[in-house]
Amino acid sequence: MEDNKQCTCGEMHKGHICWLANMGMMSEVHHLSDKPTVTCAVCGARANLPHNVCEPQSKED
Repeated sequence: MEDNKQCTCGEMHKGHICWLANMGMMSEVHHLSDKPTVTCAVCGARANLPHNVCEPQSKED
């Protein structure tokens, strides 16, 4: 995570790519990030859909 950003999504954090990776659920991470369209502004994780990261940014942002 960047020094100045923190996840503020609370219970919704469970299921986000960074949470899944931290739990060792790499097959789920792969499934949710095989065709990424967004990047998390907090941790840099790339995901197929915005709801799979804490703070989504499109590739153009």
